Amino acid sequence: MSKKGMSAKDYFGLAFGSMIGIGWVISVPAWMSTAGSVGAIIAVILTMCMIIPIGFVYGELTASLRVSGGEFAYTFRAFGRLPAFICGWFLILGYLIILPWVAISVAILIAYVFPALNSYPLYTLFGTQVYLPHLLISFLMVGVIVYMNWKGAKQSAVFQNAATVMMLVAFAVFLIGGVIVGTPENMAPLFSSDGTTNSIVLAMAAILFFMNGFDTIPKTVEEADSGINYSNLGRAIVGTIVVGGLLYILIIIVSGFIMPAESMGKLGDLPLVLALEATTGSKFLSTVVVFGALMGVITTFNGFLLAGSRLISSFAKSGFLPKSFAKLHPQYRTPTNTLTFMTVVSIVGILLGSGMLLPLIIMGGIAFLIAWFCMALSSVRLRKIQPNLHRPYKIPGGIAMGYIASLFSGLFLILMLIPGTPISMGTAEYILFVVWLIVGLAIYGVYFKQEIQLQEVTSNKGAVSNE
Repeated sequence: MSKKGMSAKDYFGLAFGSMIGIGWVISVPAWMSTAGSVGAIIAVILTMCMIIPIGFVYGELTASLRVSGGEFAYTFRAFGRLPAFICGWFLILGYLIILPWVAISVAILIAYVFPALNSYPLYTLFGTQVYLPHLLISFLMVGVIVYMNWKGAKQSAVFQNAATVMMLVAFAVFLIGGVIVGTPENMAPLFSSDGTTNSIVLAMAAILFFMNGFDTIPKTVEEADSGINYSNLGRAIVGTIVVGGLLYILIIIVSGFIMPAESMGKLGDLPLVLALEATTGSKFLSTVVVFGALMGVITTFNGFLLAGSRLISSFAKSGFLPKSFAKLHPQYRTPTNTLTFMTVVSIVGILLGSGMLLPLIIMGGIAFLIAWFCMALSSVRLRKIQPNLHRPYKIPGGIAMGYIASLFSGLFLILMLIPGTPISMGTAEYILFVVWLIVGLAIYGVYFKQEIQLQEVTSNKGAVSNE
């Protein structure tokens, strides 16, 4: 790619902005209610310890295998057609779930500042009231971000960097203000009375969904600047996990200072914001935090739209989906049909409302876990079958770290898939899982005989490797 491509800083902004969205405003009090304040901190630390080895794996494979598509392409190189399809198919589901959920959150945040938007109710679905102004705001945000991605990845990256900086400024206001007005006594209870171990594991299952974002980097590697140091991509991936996890821990601590989690959880859709307002008596301070959360939400949508559109486009280009999804804009070289498809899915999800989407967060976490597990196994296999592969970024600990990543991701995936465990899926998730799997296998059967082609990411852009 020309020198107008994405830099290592752009990739860090993409991944970090995708990771830290609205989850901290809505979900941190829920983690604390589940596990206690210290229990929630332990849950984040354990989740980081589980995901960092996976980040190492992502770093090595992204830097070493110059093929577009990310996880499914690397899995294809290691294991072949069917495992690659399963990896990519479920990852697509994860992206399709997260986009409308994030878009709905934009309207919720803006309505906090302008309560008059909570008017003109249209209908109620799954116990949630859907308002006309909320729909219009969500549709507008989707339209603006899609248009920006339509014009090209670099513009999207520039916006991502600027919005991430504004988000961090708002974080600083929240952290400083929370410590000043809060008190350590509000941290109680430190652990859940329902059982410490199970409660921490339950919190980890929820935290997993909000720790993804680093996986946006492999899918956009073909957008990289021609002079980029690929080892820096590996560092950006691991750095995103570490910085994001530490930030979540700080948020838990400050949240505990502001108000007990049990009281905070009763405050509505934005418990952390409302707790800050109730404690400080300042609408201005909480509005600054809402602005930061809004930037986080928009960067999350932007990051996952950029990465998800490249994933689906590469999936189609490789031969797993109709070639129409791989069609590029003649001027901007962006996947226009895929962006249109993702826009339609986002609009349908917005119309369904958060009452339908919130239960599917666990399903999104499982979709990402499947991809992480495939990546970990692929790193181990490629270490064995291609020991001399040039690896600009190498996993610390070598193949042993690949085994650790496989163990962590595989064990957690099993616990979520098997009924009866503390973190197993609910009925809706099992139904969606089975339906998505059946549809995927049907599509796989249609395209089974099609030759799979992985597009190389080289200085000679557009070269294709036939597999």
